[in-house]
Amino acid sequence: QRLFSIALTIPDTAALLEAVTMLGESEHLVQKLWGNVDYLRKGFTDLGFDIGHSETPIIPVMLRDEDLARSFSAKLFEEGVFASAICFPMVPKGTARVRVIVSASFSKEDCDAGLAAFKKVSQELSG
Repeated sequence: QRLFSIALTIPDTAALLEAVTMLGESEHLVQKLWGNVDYLRKGFTDLGFDIGHSETPIIPVMLRDEDLARSFSAKLFEEGVFASAICFPMVPKGTARVRVIVSASFSKEDCDAGLAAFKKVSQELSG
């Protein structure tokens, strides 16, 4: 009954307040974030991944199969990419995915490395 019900810690709250302050001072980070989101969405689509219809900086790479999503996430981690497998009961059965949370701190090189890891893992697990 308490799945995902936790309160923010004091350090998390302090970090959140500082982030809001930083965002109020400049739109640079917001623009960089959405630039990274657009770049990665195009990259995933070009690689043939179904990324759903998210309108947020969280990109779901839809894999549907729960075991595949878990394996995919583990192999990505071995490649230096952290992308969580999201499976039942967090999402309905048959809609498992790997969740990519995009950051403004990512460089173009970071994005390219992540896309290369997704391509490599996809080829390994499909062949």
